[in-house]
Amino acid sequence: MALLMRGAADVAGGFGVWRIWWMLAKNDIVRRYRRSRVGQLWLTLSMAVLIFGMGAVYASLFGTSMADYLPHLGTSLVMWGLISTTIIESCSGFTDNENIIRQVALPRFTYILRTIFRNIIVFAHNLTILPFLYVLTGSQMNWHMALFIPGILIVIINLAWIGYILAIVSARFRDIPQIVASLVQIAFFVSPVVFKPSQLRFDHPVLILNPFASMLDVVREPLLGNLPHVSSYLILLGLLIFGWLLALYFSGKYSNRIVYWL
Repeated sequence: MALLMRGAADVAGGFGVWRIWWMLAKNDIVRRYRRSRVGQLWLTLSMAVLIFGMGAVYASLFGTSMADYLPHLGTSLVMWGLISTTIIESCSGFTDNENIIRQVALPRFTYILRTIFRNIIVFAHNLTILPFLYVLTGSQMNWHMALFIPGILIVIINLAWIGYILAIVSARFRDIPQIVASLVQIAFFVSPVVFKPSQLRFDHPVLILNPFASMLDVVREPLLGNLPHVSSYLILLGLLIFGWLLALYFSGKYSNRIVYWL
């Protein structure tokens, strides 16, 4: 219990210094596109090109119309960008901030929040593509879209504990980031990003045992005007409880050792 309380104190401390990680996250985006004529618009343009390029290819392969396939693919790719990049970049959440950690006594969770909100900014940029995509394809909009808010919140909270644990383990074992990047790449192909869940049985292991499928479901389906499966919420809530208990334990036990691992 003492370890959990120590971990919880670190998380609470991270939220307490929100001005620091918010400023660092914004500066990460600005620095990435400094001296660029288009600037942060490149985030949106590159995603739009990817959506329409892949849409033209896979709609032909699956024998479906662009109007039917593009909304699914576009929403999935935008959401997958948030999930995959947050997980991969969280692995270097402490190692990339080595200079700060060695000189300033900040809660360790500060650096995880920096990574998460940097990717939320990118996600917000990419999200602006979807209204144009829906209008272009004539997609219907209804009240189900309001479920996007609780869906994205439960996904982000899950990504936070995943990133926290990965950052701690990656600080100790430097091979972890490469392993995680490879696993995320594999997860892309076995998750309903390119293909639709309706192409599989409702109880297919890819949909039930793959937590990324649930993350996509609770965000994508509301944006497409559909109701997510109740099982997706249950899976993510279960992971949230178990994952945060594990993350707080890891933090309470190992956070003080991180500076010696860097």
